[in-house]
Amino acid sequence: MDSLRRQLDWPVEGVLLDVEHNGFWYEGWGERPSAGTAALATARRYLAQVPVLVPVYAHRYLPAGRGSFGHPVLSMWQTDIIYYGLDLADYMHQEFDEARGEVDESWNPQAAVSFWRDLL
Repeated sequence: MDSLRRQLDWPVEGVLLDVEHNGFWYEGWGERPSAGTAALATARRYLAQVPVLVPVYAHRYLPAGRGSFGHPVLSMWQTDIIYYGLDLADYMHQEFDEARGEVDESWNPQAAVSFWRDLL
């Protein structure tokens, strides 16, 4: 159970790490507090309200909840977030299909969940 909790916490903890050590600040949170501890507390409060991301494999995630059907799979490493598949089926091919070849030029995933889509 601890392993699952760590995986569920990974995206938020990664953002908090960047807030604390790399100067990251999301403009939707307003002005960054000058004190580091206050900035971290503010970020933590806002992050408690963002959509939960569910681990798929390693640091690949999908959003949980209503409105997330068909959402692209996201690769999360702190605030460095990229698309890793149009949806779960496409992700499985991207990650595990050795014969996948080149990515189609029309490949254009679109995230729909608030906050996380803004970090892409």
